[in-house]
Amino acid sequence: MSERGRRRDAEENRDRILRAARTLLARQPAASMDDLAQAAGVVRRTVYAHFPNRDALLAGLADRCATDLLDALAVTDRAALEPEVALADFALTVWAAGEQYRLLISLAETGLGMAGLRDLLHPIAEQSYQLLVRGREQGRFATHLPLPVLSVALQAMTLAMMRAVNDELWADDGTRSTAGLLVAAGLTPADAEEAIRRAREPLRPA
Repeated sequence: MSERGRRRDAEENRDRILRAARTLLARQPAASMDDLAQAAGVVRRTVYAHFPNRDALLAGLADRCATDLLDALAVTDRAALEPEVALADFALTVWAAGEQYRLLISLAETGLGMAGLRDLLHPIAEQSYQLLVRGREQGRFATHLPLPVLSVALQAMTLAMMRAVNDELWADDGTRSTAGLLVAAGLTPADAEEAIRRAREPLRPA
């Protein structure tokens, strides 16, 4: 086999392991590397060739989840949307990619650590922060909290609501969670519902 073929096989094996890990660890956060090898359909040696220990596996998986989230968020050009609609779209997109987001939470709680989670989520949190800045500059959001505090509070709300899904305390298609974030940002419930409706319109600026 050529060197290019070997690299392609290695990349495919790594992707297969990460896909299996995403599914397995979402259900069984304490699953072993042997469990993962079985789920991925590879031998244990192959798993360790790509991820020499569990910490390396968790870091690789968390990085993949964060990348997938950023890719999902990049689909819409929110600069072309009004601030409240842009924030609604952002929140709905994060919720729709909730499997990755919830898995990141689980990883943080089982070994990645909250500091590592904050590092991975920083580019995502920065997008949210800039939406809040734009909305406040245009007088759309309330000024009852300093922007950095409001941004952290909304991120904490999102994490808490995702954790509630993990704990099977509720289920949501994104409507109620997004409405909660918009109201916390200063919109009335009626304006939050309207922003969500507009964010879900099929023909949005791209």
